Amino acid sequence: MAQDAESIYNEYVSKLKQVMPNVDPSLVHRIIYLERKLASEDMIEPDVSAIIEYKPGTNVDIKMNGLREKYSLEVEHGDKKDVLHVLGRMKIDKIQNIAADRDIVKITGKADPGYGE
Repeated sequence: MAQDAESIYNEYVSKLKQVMPNVDPSLVHRIIYLERKLASEDMIEPDVSAIIEYKPGTNVDIKMNGLREKYSLEVEHGDKKDVLHVLGRMKIDKIQNIAADRDIVKITGKADPGYGE
């Protein structure tokens, strides 16, 4: 019995959530899509603007410095207490490494090619 497109998509999103449970699957999908689309271009890393929400009580200043030093990202405090805004060029492996931090509740955001799409 053939699956319809919606059930295939739902299964795909479910698998993305299993791999990175604290990252919005739409962001994961967009980054992967752009990596493939940009593979033949000079700029192979999508431009990502992400919002990282940490567990209450996390020292976000330490997290901010770590993201800047380890991943060379632009990072600033968010509108809420335990939130950081992160900007930079990222492939999916970088997001996956960042998301491995056990203090992160969720990562949301958007990605684009970086040249006006």
